[in-house]
Amino acid sequence: MTSAPVPENWELPVSEARERLAEVLAAAESGKVVHLTRHGRRVAAVVPEAMAETADAQVRALSQQFALRHRSLLDRLAE
Repeated sequence: MTSAPVPENWELPVSEARERLAEVLAAAESGKVVHLTRHGRRVAAVVPEAMAETADAQVRALSQQFALRHRSLLDRLAE
């Protein structure tokens, strides 16, 4: 079975994503983001691994910056 090309911004209902999991994963592996919807609202995204790693690293860095800048307040809250 030949599948249609995946658009750059692919969006589909969670129920359909379950049925098309192989296509969703293939799209992510090829660098595309697949947005999953429930009742027409985006609830999640399947993203390429490199994008997820980058996001994780950015969140860790921002959390560390926040903690360093607000150390005294955090210390007082911990007492």
